[in-house]
Amino acid sequence: MRSKTTFKCVGIDLGTSTIKTSFESTRYRFPSVIGEPNPAGFVSVTRDKSWVNNLVIEIDGEEWYVGSLANTQSVLKIPLAREGKVKSAREAKIAILSALGIIAGEGKKEQFIIGTGVPVATSSREMKELGKAIIGRHSFTIKNDATGEKKKIKLNIVAGQVLPEPYGCYYYVLKSQGIKKAFDSVIIDIGFGTTDILSIHRGAIVRPASGSTSEAVDTIAEKIAAFLEEKTGHIIKPETLAVALERGTKISIGGVTYDIKNQLDAVGKFVAESIIDTLDRLIRNLPPQASVKYYILTGGGVYILGKYVKSFLIEKGYASRDKVLIPDDPVMANAIGFELVAQHYAKKLSEQVR
Repeated sequence: MRSKTTFKCVGIDLGTSTIKTSFESTRYRFPSVIGEPNPAGFVSVTRDKSWVNNLVIEIDGEEWYVGSLANTQSVLKIPLAREGKVKSAREAKIAILSALGIIAGEGKKEQFIIGTGVPVATSSREMKELGKAIIGRHSFTIKNDATGEKKKIKLNIVAGQVLPEPYGCYYYVLKSQGIKKAFDSVIIDIGFGTTDILSIHRGAIVRPASGSTSEAVDTIAEKIAAFLEEKTGHIIKPETLAVALERGTKISIGGVTYDIKNQLDAVGKFVAESIIDTLDRLIRNLPPQASVKYYILTGGGVYILGKYVKSFLIEKGYASRDKVLIPDDPVMANAIGFELVAQHYAKKLSEQVR
């Protein structure tokens, strides 16, 4: 009998705006971007000393800023996903290894199994290319730019399933509700830059009935930012406004508070209806025998757009109120689900070596 191998099972959701990582009780996210090092070469002066916000990776003879550090310090920034798909397997691999480095032990030759979600418009060929790039042995160094601390990482990714990111939420809902039989479902993943729609029939992804739309949180944020700029004379960044909108409709600018509830309602309904129009077009491609049991809303945009999308689903007769589900943590649901996928693979591998 072979000795039992211990695997670290990790779920990663590589979205257009953020990368979310789930490992046991550890969950974190950072912007979905890498960048060239700051040419000035100085260590950042910041109160935030966390790895996730000061992440540098040294790999294959190159150094890259990752996430928040790339956003604030890099002149050349490379988005990992845009137009609803992963841009480059090589660059996505750099970000994935960076995320794993945070939870990896220094100098240990650890075995990882990961489940990775990518935007829905990513083709099967591109997903296979990314899976091939991440599976295998990797040696690299991560550095905390704020503290100067370094970790030399050696790990082996023995399995790395790559799937459309909303599948993670579907699997999470399946497991969290104790459902043992796959059900037909449509998952609407509302992000900052895109909204992904994934259709599942008898547990299998239906590609012709899945897709994405550029109508998402940034559409709302840009329109309301323009309204506030005209009203206040201040420059408003849509990304910053989107974060504020998650907390409510009262926005403070220059010491004055503005309640933009009416503007949010108007724009939110417009964007939600556009998402539903895309949904209607896509699900016409479901097999005739398909019967959608649940519509599942997930993604960080649920906090802003969720109630409008849910209302339209009910009003237009797609689903009754109890058939529209929102997971407990819509921001991390995809990553948590992919961690469960990784655990499933780990169990199968363990059974094979007994």
